[in-house]
Amino acid sequence: MVFVNIFFGLVIKFASIAPEGSYWYDMATKIKKDIEYEDVKVIVYAGTAMGDEADIVRKIRIGQLHAAGLTSHGLEMISPEIRAYDIPQVFKSYDEFFEVRDRLFPELSRRYYEKGYVLLSHFAIGFIYIFSRSNNIWGSSLWVWIGDVLAKYQSIEMAGLFKTVPLQISDVLQALATGMVDTVFNSFYALHALQWNKFIKSYIPVPQYIYSAGIVVRKDIWEKIPEEKRNSAQKLIWEYGLKVEKDIVQIEKSVKEDFSKKIKVEDNPEKIKELEKINEKIKQRVLQDSKEIRDFYGLIEKELARIRKEKK
Repeated sequence: MVFVNIFFGLVIKFASIAPEGSYWYDMATKIKKDIEYEDVKVIVYAGTAMGDEADIVRKIRIGQLHAAGLTSHGLEMISPEIRAYDIPQVFKSYDEFFEVRDRLFPELSRRYYEKGYVLLSHFAIGFIYIFSRSNNIWGSSLWVWIGDVLAKYQSIEMAGLFKTVPLQISDVLQALATGMVDTVFNSFYALHALQWNKFIKSYIPVPQYIYSAGIVVRKDIWEKIPEEKRNSAQKLIWEYGLKVEKDIVQIEKSVKEDFSKKIKVEDNPEKIKELEKINEKIKQRVLQDSKEIRDFYGLIEKELARIRKEKK
């Protein structure tokens, strides 16, 4: 006789493109442990198991998945306001991002809730730089994340400096290996976590923008968890995001210093100045593209003005 263990409670399917072994994957396993109890089971899918972030968001909408750890690329597909944090020429430091994020998170999460989702955390992935497998970075083939509003205008405005190649993030490692793509956007830590670093020979030392991520769950699924358990898990998930954020910021400094000794640091001042002007154009075009992003950016601007005034 064969006995089958059948689970009759709530099953929450959680996905993330974070690879196993990364800080973000470890955070997902901790979330699983904190939410699970006798009537709730969490299944975690990592890496490319559920596709790119666009695939994950689509599967959440149709109920094939219920929750996810997403970068702002994926979160933007649910509610675009979060992209206001991740465009060029916004934050001068992590401290600015942290303070603004903390002040505006209640408003950001409210907007997700209105659309049927609970945003449980929002944390920095790192400042984004441009890395290349080529020693001649200018004019190289630059990956942009297909379906992304930022990438849309990067492809247009950066055409004079790079040849942009739109791809899903899951295709980038192979594209770097084959030479289909020479150059990528990424943070120092994520570059290593995704194993792109083994191809890199040069980088531009000027940060392009800060990049962020968060944990989101369908509201109808979240509210099936008993309130006491839900409140406890929400507090822990927020704290996990801050812990991962802190660890990555600390690691970034040492990784950057070590990496800069091994690869070419691009130092063409004229090209870098041109890139900075292009980034301002990209920022303005993203703001013009979406009223939601533009309106939320107005809130960020007010907070930044207050912070910078207080520090004078």
